[in-house]
Amino acid sequence: MDIVEQVRQNLKEALRYISDRMVGEIDVGIILGSGLGRLVDIVEDPITFPYGEIPHFPRSTTEGHMGNLVIGKLIDKRVAIMQGRFHHYEGYTSAGISFPIRVLKGLGIKTLIITCAAGGIRSDLKQGDIMAITDQINLMGTNPLIGPNDDEFGPRFVDMAEAYDGGLLATARAAAIQEGIDLKEGVYVGVLGPSYETPAEIRFLSTIADVVGMSMVPEVIVARHSGVSVLGLAVVTNTPDSKHKVSHDEVLVEAQKSSGRLIKLIVNVLEDI
Repeated sequence: MDIVEQVRQNLKEALRYISDRMVGEIDVGIILGSGLGRLVDIVEDPITFPYGEIPHFPRSTTEGHMGNLVIGKLIDKRVAIMQGRFHHYEGYTSAGISFPIRVLKGLGIKTLIITCAAGGIRSDLKQGDIMAITDQINLMGTNPLIGPNDDEFGPRFVDMAEAYDGGLLATARAAAIQEGIDLKEGVYVGVLGPSYETPAEIRFLSTIADVVGMSMVPEVIVARHSGVSVLGLAVVTNTPDSKHKVSHDEVLVEAQKSSGRLIKLIVNVLEDI
């Protein structure tokens, strides 16, 4: 069995497992980053699928990523929420990271809301800020579409001129005004990690982007390859002028502090999608 056929088979098995336990298609997929998993607490009639139970699904190994796919109703939308994600630094290939996006697409999503914790590198950003991502830069040194292309999934060469959907961005702006949230906007640059950036790297990255993180980029590429529209929201959890050394514990604490405002923003966005 070649790679394309293997991926198709794995996807069928994962979708069959989930579909046998739920009814109907999903409207919106949501990926929750480090420390941002509380959104699932307000999902109605949730069905929880631990990642370890879904055939061929990766497992989250990073603290702050619960490792569940939660399907239910939020506002008037059927949602599939990934409570935790995957990263290259955990040892996963691009194909492994992108597989859950294929699953979400197979469940019927047309819109994907992705959240993450990120380091602020623009001088006006501070801990706790929420940023709508307007564009991205891939400095991970790889791409999830490398290898044989499956035309059933998407085209060989993907137009990334609008990686993040302009209409969804406008909806997020309006939602932020309604909720009284000072929504920042900017460019996200993705790096491999897991080490945090050196001062020299931060100076370099500040010339090309506004926030930096270790995720998002592969997921967005695969979503766009699949024809799914994307809204990206980053919580700024640390900045270069933080008073102490950056740690993952600090990232989790700051993300959790901002999760309430982020939840309000996402709920408001869902009302208008």
